[in-house]
Amino acid sequence: MKYRIFRDYRFSQLTLGTVQLGLNYGISNSAGIPDREESFRMLHYAAQAGISTLDTARQYGYSEQVLGDFLEKTGDRYALNLVSKFKISPAHFGNLERAWSEVRQSVVESLTALGIRQLPVCLHHKGQEDMRDVIHILPTILHRLKEEGLIDIGGVSAFRPEDVEYILDEEVMEATQIPLNIFDQRLLKTGLLNQLRAQSKLVFVRSVFLQGLFFMNPAQLNGTPKKAAHLLIALQNLAKRAQMSVAQLAFSFVRDLPAVDSIVFGAVNQQQIQQNSELLAGPPIPPELLAEIQEVFDSVEEEIITPAVWVS
Repeated sequence: MKYRIFRDYRFSQLTLGTVQLGLNYGISNSAGIPDREESFRMLHYAAQAGISTLDTARQYGYSEQVLGDFLEKTGDRYALNLVSKFKISPAHFGNLERAWSEVRQSVVESLTALGIRQLPVCLHHKGQEDMRDVIHILPTILHRLKEEGLIDIGGVSAFRPEDVEYILDEEVMEATQIPLNIFDQRLLKTGLLNQLRAQSKLVFVRSVFLQGLFFMNPAQLNGTPKKAAHLLIALQNLAKRAQMSVAQLAFSFVRDLPAVDSIVFGAVNQQQIQQNSELLAGPPIPPELLAEIQEVFDSVEEEIITPAVWVS
């Protein structure tokens, strides 16, 4: 396991996303929410495998409470870095004080649920709203959270690639979580990923498997994901030619990008944590196939690569 040293923290190359511990989540998840005992076993296993970073949010059901109970039970046994997030209601974008009151309450609730005094990383959980409506209040809010000692590192969980443009020159926004995968290469094409690296931002990548879509049978898709059937067939063919599983191909594509500090993945059991850990040691994609991947998936429709807009 590799680590990005940022401030006094060691962020692991893998970040365990814990939305599945609090909500039914993911198009390919048929197992549901793990019970409390299984959740604890998963968290123990992840920590022992060297995964030092856990991702959660106020909006992830009772995920934060599960993590808080785990931390209370294990004490200082594991040096875990927690990443959580807050929302800002669009109605408050034009009123800094109302937005501040909402955010502060959300962060305090996160700290209470997690049983900690300060969040190592706290991100604005951005939705479909225009980043221009957020950026004029967000830096001030993050500064205030830091001044009160409620958070240490602030930033944004981006919804669209263009959101990243607004954080590049904001010193208080030191971290970001971005969507990136074989189908969604927008941050590569625009050069924004390299700009994040040039400014030493802490970069977490989510949706590496597009919420499990990559593992679905193309013939059994419904709704919006059905539009991706031909892309999944192409992905399977490329994986076969690379002599890799689809999971390894998709993982290696993101893992080997120099600007990526940590890959956020979800799991509903220990086996899935083990499988993702093993992908870290997998081979790189052959250069000739890498070029073909970039060409084949050069311009995938935004509707397909944005799970938040999928309809069944």
